[in-house]
Amino acid sequence: MSANRKTAIKKKLAASRAETLNLAHSLTEAQWNAMAFDEGSEWRVVDILRHVADSERGMTNLIVQICAGGEGVPPDFDLGRWNQRAVQKLQDKTPQQILSDMADNRLKLMDVIDTLADEDWDKRGRHASLQIMSVEEVLNLIADHERSHFAAVRETLA
Repeated sequence: MSANRKTAIKKKLAASRAETLNLAHSLTEAQWNAMAFDEGSEWRVVDILRHVADSERGMTNLIVQICAGGEGVPPDFDLGRWNQRAVQKLQDKTPQQILSDMADNRLKLMDVIDTLADEDWDKRGRHASLQIMSVEEVLNLIADHERSHFAAVRETLA
């Protein structure tokens, strides 16, 4: 059962990442610096990339925590504040550096997926949105989150 889930989520993650990389590699410096309204904030396109990189890293850590029996983020977690601060902390990184970090994050995520046992997929914990989610839902959210942000980027640049 777990092997089918692993294959399906890896395929979905690969497709979302391919879409992101295709767009990222086509952007000019001016487009990276274009303003885009997303996540309730006016961010530059490069800031959206920073956000997506940080969120995947965070959700990977969340999955590990939930599988170890943790409850997830604290009930008073402020996602908006976290996102703004994370983007600020990554301001010195270029798009290429962020894409490299994203590749590293994805390798870590794939390693985590490879370790998931059948019973881990349904374990539940509090996501940063404060919703209680299963590990499988968080994994799907990683791909969906990346796709939605880069759909907003495409829309901004169209």
